[in-house]
Amino acid sequence: MRIFLSILILIFSLQSWTKADDIRDFQIEEMSVGDSLLDFFSEEEIKKKISGAQYPNKEFILYYFKNLSSFKTYEAVTVAVKANDKNYIIHDLGGSIYFKNNFDECLSMLKEISVEMKKTFSNARTGAGKANHPMDKSGKTIQHYHIFELETGDNSQVVCLNYSNELENQGHTDELNLTLGTSEYGEFVTNRAYN
Repeated sequence: MRIFLSILILIFSLQSWTKADDIRDFQIEEMSVGDSLLDFFSEEEIKKKISGAQYPNKEFILYYFKNLSSFKTYEAVTVAVKANDKNYIIHDLGGSIYFKNNFDECLSMLKEISVEMKKTFSNARTGAGKANHPMDKSGKTIQHYHIFELETGDNSQVVCLNYSNELENQGHTDELNLTLGTSEYGEFVTNRAYN
């Protein structure tokens, strides 16, 4: 029931985003790309939420907020901020919903959300597919994705991650991520993050 409710919430929130041109117009748990994390959390709270999963190239730092009582749609939110930015400006924002032993439900939600996002980002360049996730050197973690790139280079993605058995045994759970990101962050992830 919780998954069905989450699908409805995601779809209804996407429908209210009519014909998007600026990624900064959208919110995930009331936060937007371009906002300061300091508008939502104290610096002390932010520093306690540094994610254990960081890119090898430390140009951006990831922060991970999970199961906060203020969250209405997502179980967790990941935020990317430039490493030395004292203002903690958000360059990428992603909401996660977890699917323990139910990856097919994740794929079903990805499909439904993608249909709505195509309507919202009707002028965006799109791409979809399936690939190994570069974080897992074994090549056993698979991601299914749909990307929407705006004329500015900013983007939104919906991704289902199917973690390898080894990573699941280490505590990872299959998940759906809906992200909003700047062109600068997208270029970093594509070209330098794993160097």
